Amino acid sequence: MKVIETLANLPAELAEKIPDVKLQDQDIRVTLAQEGLTREGILPPKLNLGDFALSFEASAEATVRNFNSPGDVDENGIVGEAAAANAPPSDSARPQLILGGDKGWMRYQATGLVKAGASGRYSFVSANGKTELSASLSDYRAHPLARNMREAAKEDLASPRLLVNSTDLTKLGTGDALSWRVRGMLETGLDLGWADLFTTNLGDLSFVRSSELIELKTSIVALVRARVSLTDDYQLSFSRPSPGRLQLAVRKAKSHEASQGAGLGIQVAFADPEAVQARLKEVLSALAGQAEAKVEELIDKAIQKVLTPDQLALLRSVLERLGLDPELVNLDHLKQEWEELKQKVEAALEKVVKARIGAAFQYEYLRISESSTLLEVELDEATALNFHGQLVLGNLVDLMSWLRAPENAGRFTLKNYLNTASFTLQQTVGFSLSLGTFEVFKARGSLKQTWVSQENTQGARRQAFLGQRAYEDALMGHRNRWAVDFRADMESFAPAPAASDFRYGLHMLLWGQKKKLTKQELQAAVDDAVVWGVLDANDAASVTAKLDAHLGKTDVQTQVELKISDEMLRELVPRLQTFDIKLFSRALARAMPWSEQTARVTPEFRKLVYAPIWESYLTEVMNKGSFLSGDLSPTRAAQIAAWFIEKDSTVKQLASGLLLREKTWQPPGGNFSFAEVTDKNRNTLAKCRRFVDGLVRLRRSIEERRSGEELRTVHSDLEGLWNTGFHLRTAGAVLAELAKGTARGLGGIERTFTVRLADSQEQLVFSTAWGPSTPTP
Repeated sequence: MKVIETLANLPAELAEKIPDVKLQDQDIRVTLAQEGLTREGILPPKLNLGDFALSFEASAEATVRNFNSPGDVDENGIVGEAAAANAPPSDSARPQLILGGDKGWMRYQATGLVKAGASGRYSFVSANGKTELSASLSDYRAHPLARNMREAAKEDLASPRLLVNSTDLTKLGTGDALSWRVRGMLETGLDLGWADLFTTNLGDLSFVRSSELIELKTSIVALVRARVSLTDDYQLSFSRPSPGRLQLAVRKAKSHEASQGAGLGIQVAFADPEAVQARLKEVLSALAGQAEAKVEELIDKAIQKVLTPDQLALLRSVLERLGLDPELVNLDHLKQEWEELKQKVEAALEKVVKARIGAAFQYEYLRISESSTLLEVELDEATALNFHGQLVLGNLVDLMSWLRAPENAGRFTLKNYLNTASFTLQQTVGFSLSLGTFEVFKARGSLKQTWVSQENTQGARRQAFLGQRAYEDALMGHRNRWAVDFRADMESFAPAPAASDFRYGLHMLLWGQKKKLTKQELQAAVDDAVVWGVLDANDAASVTAKLDAHLGKTDVQTQVELKISDEMLRELVPRLQTFDIKLFSRALARAMPWSEQTARVTPEFRKLVYAPIWESYLTEVMNKGSFLSGDLSPTRAAQIAAWFIEKDSTVKQLASGLLLREKTWQPPGGNFSFAEVTDKNRNTLAKCRRFVDGLVRLRRSIEERRSGEELRTVHSDLEGLWNTGFHLRTAGAVLAELAKGTARGLGGIERTFTVRLADSQEQLVFSTAWGPSTPTP
């Protein structure tokens, strides 16, 4: 880099623009012509740094600004006020330099044009066909508040500092900072729990025929490490909190993207491909229903024609499950077909894992507000200098690897990474990467609606909406926690964002933890999976039998999940545009609490018994219900249930043993009988109707290109049907039944039942493969 000779004096034409007063006396924002700075040698016309060239010859302006008291606003977020001690948590960026002491700052900011150098490694310059981009450099100099600003500027500009030059980092005094803001390719690293990648997307690996049970076993502690890159505007800054230490921060910044359809362009690569390959055997075993080695042993014996009758039957069942040749007509091609299937599974596995990581990272990234911090860490100066060059190029991967290394644990202080204080993102909830350790469940109940809007220099906006409801529901017994995440976000900028510009998704989760799970608690958790179409009745019995050996012996977590993508949600929404009392009655009946009594032991039996009861109840509410509550009295609900048990032949056959319990309302009641369920889950009809209203509003908002602000009302309408655990079970049952009528059937929804075993550190994920022709479970 060209060495700039120290200026003996600040040129008179520039000095006149700096007030001859103390730093504390006046707020200034002085505009300077950059051509003057280059002419006087304060800034070099060009810097050739190998990877890129930086030019200051453009006509853009440079500025000098001061910050001297609380209340001053730095658009870069480097200088600011400390958060109040009692302030609520926020994802806003924390300033690195704090106002309110005996120091203030002079900020010198200039804009340059970046061009790729000979090495071509500065790849973001070619993004969207551009060959050069604008970059902003800022130098923050700390001075006592009593310092004369003109004298301070003379001293500061006599030795200008540019972040692109690593030696300038060594010149930072305590309390100084440098920043670099640019649009570019930003690369970072993620460590995710391998087990978490498959809690909702086994359907994408279904190389098996419909109605087969898929069971994936994997380790809870196994990790997959990935590199994620995206193109966006970001700001890199370094500050010196104390001698010998540097704090770096990477933040989102105001976008300079002019193209309306460019998007983030997120790409994912595996940092350790062998680790992913090692997990292929687990997936193959889940799909085949047998260990990979066992299948290959059977195929070899078939070719050699030495199979026993039992082995022949087992091989045929595996081949039929996988859609291969169960009759073993062409033995010469059997091994080749198996190898081709393995290759397909391997390719699908890579695609599924990358898609999950990319989608989850994008979900998280779009919900971090503009200027919020992606990474903030304090390091020793030598380490910061070592990674400086890569950081300027937008590459965080090697630094992230260094930070994760156990031997470096005591050499840095992590302040923030993607709104968390951890690098390994495990046990995720919803579409998010960073709700590790179930932060959403720390409060007994929570309802969150959040808008994040990023604006570019042309005034276009990219928005994301988070609608999240979570609760701890004591009435659900073992399944005592749940969360629902309504997703709506834009990948690209739009001048006037409309509902049609968003991508949508819905994630529903029932979660429970028990130190020593009983058989009844396990059966109730498995029942949730059947209600939501995750398992069919036969598979439910098989899963319960598989888990019997763990009952009463180890801590167990269970998760039942539905995840509906944008494409599938858009297909489902038009299918429910009027209130269908029979559909909701069936769903409410299936959602009734499980018990060992015949009438309640399966969702299908509950549907036969309670669907007519619910339909009669809802009809009477519509005609005679209380104006204030929208419900019938529990006594009247008990009378309706008793009438059907006594008079309806089908109901009587299955539920006669429940007549004594159902016909009398005995407050305070629990959460078992029909009357008790209606009393504990009030306003059922109103919630069902509002749920339909929300889907109608969502369809119209998309078709009529209404404002994205409509999504607040959409979410408010929908979330009423999941603000109790019973109603959430109902909502999942409604969506599952609607999905059966689509082209892909239940296979179009990601559905899993997950069990985590503490003693073996294993995770078991179950899902029944469903297609459009699959019978109703």
